[in-house]
Amino acid sequence: MAKKSSFNLFYLIGMIAVVVGSFLPIIRISLGILGKIDFTIVDAFKDLSNLDSWLALLMFVAAAIGIILCFVKVSNASMLKTVCLLASIVLGLIFFARGNFFKDWFKITGFGFYIILAGWVIGLIGTFVKK
Repeated sequence: MAKKSSFNLFYLIGMIAVVVGSFLPIIRISLGILGKIDFTIVDAFKDLSNLDSWLALLMFVAAAIGIILCFVKVSNASMLKTVCLLASIVLGLIFFARGNFFKDWFKITGFGFYIILAGWVIGLIGTFVKK
């Protein structure tokens, strides 16, 4: 029996991190004396009338499909997992770039953004590094 690659596990952990990061605060906006607003990607699902909500939803769905593909036997699973990872990354970067997020991102990023970013990096390692 062939030994399974541990890099498939890296991919799975990375995609789980992206999904979990979607439930954590991505953007933290301070309103001074009024407090703070924490925005999660799941908050975008409430109003699907704008493009940003659809980008967030599709980024989340791509990561979730990537997780499902780790447990289902399909032909070309590695190619489909790579497509899901790259779709999640591209959609996420477009989502963050549309809101001028990168301009002041050190000031406003929440913990969820870093979890998603780490998930993308771990997923890329699991996808493109083979033993």
